[in-house]
Amino acid sequence: MRVIILGCGRTGAAIASSLAAESDRVLVIDKEIRHFDRLPPSMVDEGAIGVVHGDGTLSDVLRRAEVEDADLFIALTGHDTINAMAAQKVKQVYEVDQVIMRIRDPSLAELYTALGLNVYCPTEASVSHIIESISREG
Repeated sequence: MRVIILGCGRTGAAIASSLAAESDRVLVIDKEIRHFDRLPPSMVDEGAIGVVHGDGTLSDVLRRAEVEDADLFIALTGHDTINAMAAQKVKQVYEVDQVIMRIRDPSLAELYTALGLNVYCPTEASVSHIIESISREG
């Protein structure tokens, strides 16, 4: 599978490393070149993980990443609006079937889910996990 990840923070780097270890072809896009230091150097050097430096909401950057050939696009920047913009563009313009985006604001998560996008909301996941973990003895 060919996977493109927008955002090379801790989560993006960890997912890229895991997928590359499973022999998926992975490419990571990030505006900050220093963020690529989070990727395992051996995987980058061997070509298991490719990198594209640039703004993943821009068409020329997405074309450099060859997004039209992606099987999966994951938007994981620290900004909900950037993730949403990139995810919508990749889904609508480049017709990538499988698009996942992280949205931290639960109200925005509902909105983008209603628009048919695959949304992961860590805020909702954390709240659910904590509520389920509370002991209600006595």
